[in-house]
Amino acid sequence: MLDQQQWVLGNKDSLISLEKWQRTVNLLSELFDAPAGFLVQYTEAGFQVTIASQQESNPYPAGGIIDPDANIFCRKIVENGEALYVKDAPLDPCWDTNTEVTEDGFRSYLGVPVHWPDGSPFGTFCVMDFRKTNYSDTYIKLIHQLRDILEADLELIHAYENLHELAMSDELTNLYNRRGYRILAEQRLKLAHRMEVEVGMLYLDLDEFKTVNDQYGHETGDNVLVALADAIRDSVRDSDIVGRIGGDEFTALVMVKDPDDFEQINVRIRSNLLKNLKERDLPQIEVSAGYALMQGLDIDELLSEADQAMYRHKQTKR
Repeated sequence: MLDQQQWVLGNKDSLISLEKWQRTVNLLSELFDAPAGFLVQYTEAGFQVTIASQQESNPYPAGGIIDPDANIFCRKIVENGEALYVKDAPLDPCWDTNTEVTEDGFRSYLGVPVHWPDGSPFGTFCVMDFRKTNYSDTYIKLIHQLRDILEADLELIHAYENLHELAMSDELTNLYNRRGYRILAEQRLKLAHRMEVEVGMLYLDLDEFKTVNDQYGHETGDNVLVALADAIRDSVRDSDIVGRIGGDEFTALVMVKDPDDFEQINVRIRSNLLKNLKERDLPQIEVSAGYALMQGLDIDELLSEADQAMYRHKQTKR
């Protein structure tokens, strides 16, 4: 689950598409003809610029953290839970200690609160200007509408993660079983399509697994399956979906950037499997793997394509 006290910007396993959020913040600044726009996250540690509009006029890059007690505009929104519009900050003494005004020269601020799905404050979505402004009601409505897009993403991810926890698991390996995997994979494909994130499917099968069962017994065979399950789990991101969908057949839906990522994952899986088998004094056995990149939202087509690729890999070993 998303940890509300963890910076989204530093969470590499998060499903959040920062690229999409970047485009939203850039659009905000462009529509308001403002020199700076931001999505700011709040935690007990302070305020962090998660997304900063990409203009030379913007003095604040993403990643900066501000003390939670600092006198800044965003703090006022988080404390009150309401939108804040300051047309000409130097005229109001309450901003005399705000360094955004006194040191960096900002005069105008318009921001709205952003909430986590449970209603607690995520942070703020805002624009700042070096000039005095007088935005119309249309612009006020516009920033709320753009904010709603960001909150909808948080809602979608929250719903996905809740389903993730409720899905059925495989008793032996503690991975998702076939039913649970299908439910989650279908949701992940929709989420990836919505978030414009690339995903692909790995399909893995142990080589000569029947021989292990015949020579060493089913208890040893079960231990080999657990060794592979642990190897896969340790080789992918926490946010990736791993399932056991058959006797010795496993699959993983993973975030990727290009086909080379699959080979890197395969190398990690083979290495971790070899280590697990040695440490647990189990028979040495190899694994065949195939993969497929997401082309649409059909889970069956993706499974079939990855399965066929795995079978071709297995055939090359014979």
